[in-house]
Amino acid sequence: MDATKLLEYLGRSMGAEDLVFNTQGCASLLFDNRIALNLESDREAGRLHLYIELGALPSHGRERVYRTLLEGNLYGVQTGESALAVDPVTEAVVLCRSLWSEEASGTAFVEIVRTMVSCADVWQRALANGSLDGAPLAAAATGVHGTNHDAEHGPMVRV
Repeated sequence: MDATKLLEYLGRSMGAEDLVFNTQGCASLLFDNRIALNLESDREAGRLHLYIELGALPSHGRERVYRTLLEGNLYGVQTGESALAVDPVTEAVVLCRSLWSEEASGTAFVEIVRTMVSCADVWQRALANGSLDGAPLAAAATGVHGTNHDAEHGPMVRV
């Protein structure tokens, strides 16, 4: 399904029938008056980029913050398969994801958006509260509870 149809499907599922990309191929949705999901369609590449700004990168304790963000990215467990990053221009922490729009179904796209917004909620609150302490922050949002670490065999995913 192309990006335009994915956005239309998302809009219908949310009761927003007129949801469309602007002339630059961008759209933005605001959830709970604080979580702004930005969508950018790269039609030539067939990619759809989604990102949510979580907040400013703290000026102090960056090593701890970077470690927490990297741990959060591990296997996509704490990010719902999205990625945490730092925008080098704005120094904002972002949750981002790109997908091949033609390979996504409407229902899968709605689930991706739901999961991203849920994870962004947890990470955004932790960043605002200064509680990026390395704990599994977004596991509750994704419904996944992470990996099992075994001293002899290293990290293992439990199935």
